[in-house]
Amino acid sequence: MHSLIEAAPYLEEYQLSFLVIAILSLITLIQNFLTAPLSFIKEEQVPGLPLQFDHSKLSFRVVRTYQNSAETLPAFLAATLVAIIVGSSPAIVNMAAGLYLAARLLFWIFYYAGVGKAAGGPRTMSFVVCLLANITIAGVAIYTMA
Repeated sequence: MHSLIEAAPYLEEYQLSFLVIAILSLITLIQNFLTAPLSFIKEEQVPGLPLQFDHSKLSFRVVRTYQNSAETLPAFLAATLVAIIVGSSPAIVNMAAGLYLAARLLFWIFYYAGVGKAAGGPRTMSFVVCLLANITIAGVAIYTMA
């Protein structure tokens, strides 16, 4: 046996969700790595001190994008793993996970680029789609267990 999927073949149906988890984890780690060169090189931010709040500065948006990724990944990971463990509909879990990833990618693009208003613009809309996808996954997990 080389993988858990071989031991529990039903997990194969969730490979898209596992791929999304891996991609989100990798992107969050890359964002963490990029915070230093993209936000501290111009000395607009000081490591270890609170962020200087200014959406117009790339340095602020880079750190906040990483922080947001680090804040939201655990809830997505927990909901998705619980949904998989309890055997929730693979179609729903995979669809919601794929939607979550697509919306997160848009969120990151909008945030890094500084597109739209700080609140209520396209970044906010993509964040709301992420929340709804995550709520769907958690909801289907709870429904499956009930």
